Amino acid sequence: MSMPVEAGTPEASPDNPLLGVYIPLNSKVMTELAIEMESTRGVIKTPKSSSLPQGLSLSNWDEAFSDSLLRLLQLEENTTDMEVLGESRLRELYYAVIKGEAGISVRRAFGVGNEIARSIEYLSSRLKESVTIEELASEVGMSRAVFHRKFKQATMMSPIQFIKSMRLNNAAMKISAGMNVSQAAMNVGYVSSSQFSREFKRMYGQSPKQWSQPRELIESVVIN
Repeated sequence: MSMPVEAGTPEASPDNPLLGVYIPLNSKVMTELAIEMESTRGVIKTPKSSSLPQGLSLSNWDEAFSDSLLRLLQLEENTTDMEVLGESRLRELYYAVIKGEAGISVRRAFGVGNEIARSIEYLSSRLKESVTIEELASEVGMSRAVFHRKFKQATMMSPIQFIKSMRLNNAAMKISAGMNVSQAAMNVGYVSSSQFSREFKRMYGQSPKQWSQPRELIESVVIN
């Protein structure tokens, strides 16, 4: 939630000014990162305490945060570097925040350990199956309406959009790794290959076959 905060430093002066940087947190990217970290076994455990974290959390800078912040700020010197590397460096900084001292508060704020994260984990393990919104809502003890609203707040997508996006993204990675289109479609729960191709092209702007061509071209160049 938004909170009014006022801060300063007694050591700043016109001759020795304080330089600051303000970096907003993209809620969609933070949620994705938090869920990815939670789903990776052994990286971070869900906090056992059920109490909500404080509205404001303070933490010390660690080496990972300092390094990632410096790497991000260095991009300001080159517009091309910013365009090419900006998002990945920002994602690296977000990752450092989630891993840092305030990580518990951040993960609570952006979804890990809550009902939406559990529903996404439930869904990700059942991509081949037909999972309904009612089933997801029931899994976390919510009504369909409440679940739909909270899910969209956390992910910026409706449950239907998220399910489709997750399946198509998973299929795209399988195709890029060499799996044939029909098998990739079946692996993520599509029965109709025509529907899969239609929805894939709508999302990525390319047919599944076109998606696999750059990889095949690279392989042929390497072989030759």
